[in-house]
Amino acid sequence: MTSETRAAGGAERGRPGRAAPRPSRRHPVAWMAWTASAATVGLLTRNPWYLAILAALAAAVHARLTGERLTWPRLRLYLGLVLFPGLLNLILSRVGDTVLLHLPLRWIGGPYTLEGLLFGLSAGVQIASLMAVFSAFGAAVKPTDILRRMPPGLYPAGLSASIALTVAPQARRSFQAIQEAQQVRGRQPRGLRDLPGIVTPLVVLSLEGAMALAEGMVARGWDGDGPQGWRRGLAAAGWLSLAAAIVVALVVPGGGRASAALLALAGILLAAGLQRRLAQSRYRPDVWRGADTLLTGTALGVLAVFLLLAAASPALLSYYPYPRAAWPEFTVGLAAATLSLGLPLFLRGSDARR
Repeated sequence: MTSETRAAGGAERGRPGRAAPRPSRRHPVAWMAWTASAATVGLLTRNPWYLAILAALAAAVHARLTGERLTWPRLRLYLGLVLFPGLLNLILSRVGDTVLLHLPLRWIGGPYTLEGLLFGLSAGVQIASLMAVFSAFGAAVKPTDILRRMPPGLYPAGLSASIALTVAPQARRSFQAIQEAQQVRGRQPRGLRDLPGIVTPLVVLSLEGAMALAEGMVARGWDGDGPQGWRRGLAAAGWLSLAAAIVVALVVPGGGRASAALLALAGILLAAGLQRRLAQSRYRPDVWRGADTLLTGTALGVLAVFLLLAAASPALLSYYPYPRAAWPEFTVGLAAATLSLGLPLFLRGSDARR
């Protein structure tokens, strides 16, 4: 009998009204704070040094959470995310003093510069680091953990988002199952000719999963949870006001006040139109521990440092190789702040795969 089973049995026998805490794991809110800090760091800086540190830390956190090593397909994906923007910017951008190649052709001719390549590579490192951060977040937090912490009025949107987050992992597992089934039957891969034999069962499995999900939602009364009557009209007006606020903020010059007014109106209408969901109980509630406080405090501290630097001295976070290529600046303090995001690697009990 496992420790989880004993704990659950003891809770049922001794205190039937109290849920047993989950085994050792970091609190989802702590992981959300860590992800928000790491993602903000990746968005605010274009310096390849700090982005490379962030990507390496996020990949290490993902490996610890999943128990999987960095495989060649995943590494190839990260390298592709880095190289593609670099090559694309090298082809499209003809600005810079360091000319690598000059073609005397009409359409594709002209100078190909080192500065264009470096600027594209820095953008690729930024994309790869952000993907590594969110991969770690997906391994640490389940969609249900996010759904439980959605505001009551946004519960339908949160449910739709949680379902969308599970589409890609389910499709990948179905793809692997189809490949294993074909290999068991002695069928060898033949490249593009195998697509009809893979796509067809993949679509069938996806449709079956969608039907099972729809039946489960109907059985749980999901079709009656939405706003009814006059609340439906208020909710629709609130969403329209929100869309109008976004359009005004992006299109109308100097429309900040009008956008803020529309945004406030949208909040009022949505609060009045969307119904609150019923209270839900959890079999194993998440427990906030001291390590969660340490992780959250560290993440918020790093977030504050980079936000202050972005407002006071953005040059420390940027990298602009034009007009002549140069090494990006390296600050020990910023590197140390970025390295502190690797705290989950040293916290015990944070790598339990659920």
